[in-house]
Amino acid sequence: MFIFLLSLVALPPAASYDPGSVALLAPLGQPSLRSVCKPIPSTLSLCHGIGYRRMWIPNLLGHDSLREAQQQSAAWLPLVSKLCHGDTKKFLCSLFAPVCLPELSGPVSPCRGLCEAVRDGCVPVMSAFGFPWPEMFNCSRFPHGPELCIPATGAREGRTEEEVRHEEALKGSIICDVCSMAAEGESEIQENFCHSPYALKMRLDSVSTVGRDRQLVPHARSRILRWAGGGAERLQEFGSAMVYGALWLQEGGSCICPGLDAARVKEDAESAGGQVDGKQSKDGGKVEKAASVGWFLSLAQAEEGRLVLTRLLRWTRGERELRKFIRSLIKKPCPDV
Repeated sequence: MFIFLLSLVALPPAASYDPGSVALLAPLGQPSLRSVCKPIPSTLSLCHGIGYRRMWIPNLLGHDSLREAQQQSAAWLPLVSKLCHGDTKKFLCSLFAPVCLPELSGPVSPCRGLCEAVRDGCVPVMSAFGFPWPEMFNCSRFPHGPELCIPATGAREGRTEEEVRHEEALKGSIICDVCSMAAEGESEIQENFCHSPYALKMRLDSVSTVGRDRQLVPHARSRILRWAGGGAERLQEFGSAMVYGALWLQEGGSCICPGLDAARVKEDAESAGGQVDGKQSKDGGKVEKAASVGWFLSLAQAEEGRLVLTRLLRWTRGERELRKFIRSLIKKPCPDV
């Protein structure tokens, strides 16, 4: 899965970073309109798995609605599939669905170097099919410096210690693609429950980072809602049927996940009398926290012998509401998948 890391955002070489002073690129062909943050719609296929969930509208191409951005972006899916450059998706999404950061008042443009790298890699492919590099992607309109911009992958040589520190701060703004906030998360679980081969209501014994992923080990009190494509009739205690032993959040080491944040889980555990430790996981990863506190709802699929999360929601309402929500899920007439 392609992950767009904001740790690669190029920052101006200044002694201090003031987000309000960042020069932001106005949408192409538009006056300086006030931008607003919107969730990236599932219909915007070009930017699936990009590593963030919210975008600015108008975007940097002047599309003033999500529908327009989705319709116009669809034409560029074939170019991404040609693999003419490793940053093609990163470049296109920085324009069609620019990442929304709370620190900034508008979208951040791609760096000129990113544009030129993708252009030079993809123009031969486009030319073979009779298409020129479009004027709306004219690289001269993108900053060469010193403004904040999205650089090409690997263009980090010569970064100062101050710049790296700010890059790491921005990195903490990325929400993992499968993680959900309360209201939208409940609707996502509802909508995708029947299409998921695995669904669980679980507490966590531990969360550890193993390589680039996070490993979630459920507590014995956890409960299966769907298993191997079967419906609610296969409900049983988690410990008696869970042969996988863990769930995996792919690329979870490079993004944040509401409810899994170490400080938040530690605070919750301490207030509820739970335990937090720093032991080593059996896979050799560092255990960030271990706490049997709070419920999570998760959807998953089996990939290469692992259960990989596709949705994860930390339940923030009461036990009664949770039981009611679970009943609504298991009563769904789901076909086997």
